Amino acid sequence: MRLHTLLATLALAAIPAAAAEPDVAASTAQPEAATTIAGAQPSMATTTASARPAMVEIPGGTYTMGEVGGSYGDTGAIVRISPFHLDRTEVTVGEYAACVRAKACQPASATIQKKWTGVETPEVWSAMCNRDRADRADHPVNCVDWAQARAYCAWAGKRLPSSEEWEWAARNGKKGTRYPWGKGAPAERPCWSGARGDTKPEKKSWFERYLKSSDDEEESPAARAALEGLREGTCPVASHPQADSALGVKDLAGNVWEWTSTEGVVGADSRGLGGSPVRIARGGGWADHDPEVLRVSRVAKNRPDDRGADLGFRCAKGR
Repeated sequence: MRLHTLLATLALAAIPAAAAEPDVAASTAQPEAATTIAGAQPSMATTTASARPAMVEIPGGTYTMGEVGGSYGDTGAIVRISPFHLDRTEVTVGEYAACVRAKACQPASATIQKKWTGVETPEVWSAMCNRDRADRADHPVNCVDWAQARAYCAWAGKRLPSSEEWEWAARNGKKGTRYPWGKGAPAERPCWSGARGDTKPEKKSWFERYLKSSDDEEESPAARAALEGLREGTCPVASHPQADSALGVKDLAGNVWEWTSTEGVVGADSRGLGGSPVRIARGGGWADHDPEVLRVSRVAKNRPDDRGADLGFRCAKGR
């Protein structure tokens, strides 16, 4: 079965080493200030500041969050964004490892952690954590929680982008595109598990499709149908240029969801009391197969200590 094959292979690899009416009062996005980690210096034997990924300058402006007719993250709030810089790519395994060697970051985990969701067979998802694998050095780092993402950005002299900044960059500013590349369907542009040709999206979850493909010989029509577009982990960053934004930012849709600095609350009562704190993630990931999930207005709410095989980050800084 493919399930057993995947786990055995990855285990061996680890051995060597519609928007509402806008709010009347405009809200201004306040990015989280970078925190300096005392004594954290890049290792001379590893990635230097000049070798880290280039940043793209994002012009400022004002926009209404969300999308008319949408149903996810469409707050209708008017947001003013100051100019800022955003990493061209998601932070990679190799780049994150440099921070670990500098003793400024905790190692990426070998396991996922999703306390609020009943993740089926977590060992399958944990096997897709990139950790510090040399063969995944150019893949996005994943299986890191919010604090780990924040620590890396601070070490690099940057910060996490706010959710508002992230959406502004992904929607190409005032153009207000549905996806980073424009309004066309995802098709084969991003790193995701959507069906080729964007036929009706597969209703079953990634895991259900994976098991279905495991129940038959891979050569059978049923197995091939279940496997159509299905990925078994991340892609190298910047390997899907057709998914670039107009300014050349890579992988804003697909590959991994991206932590932001923005905090939220879930489970509050009608008065806004109680509930549990969450951090907003953006962009969709390699396991997603519904085009709606890749829309620039879509948000995910994660516990700060969540870790996912489809969850990573990129950094930002003020101009």
